[in-house]
Amino acid sequence: MTIRKNFDHLNSPLADALGVVGEWWTPLVVLSIAGGSHRFEEIQNGLTIARNILTDRLNTLVAGGVLEKRMYTEKPQRYEYHLTGKGEELIPILKDLEKWGTRHH
Repeated sequence: MTIRKNFDHLNSPLADALGVVGEWWTPLVVLSIAGGSHRFEEIQNGLTIARNILTDRLNTLVAGGVLEKRMYTEKPQRYEYHLTGKGEELIPILKDLEKWGTRHH
C-alpha cells in the first residue's frame, strides 16, 4: 500500500489549505516567525527541528505564498523569512488552535 503524500486527488478548500500548512512542524514554524525569529538558525534553534525538515517546511511555505524570503547577505547568500498577508491571516487560526491545545492538554 502506498502512503499518500498530498491531497491533490480531493476537491476541497480544506485539503488545499492542509497541503500548505498541514505538515508536522509547519504551524510551529509559522508561529516562530510571527514571534520574531526570521533567520534559519533562529528558527531551528528555537524549535530544535532538523535542518532538512525546516528547509522543506520553509520551501513549502514560500511556494504556498505564506512566507516570503528576503536576502540579508549576498556572500554567502543568507535569507530571512517573513509572513506575507496570507501568512498573517493564519496567526489567529493558529492561536485558536493553541488555546484549544491548552484547554485539552
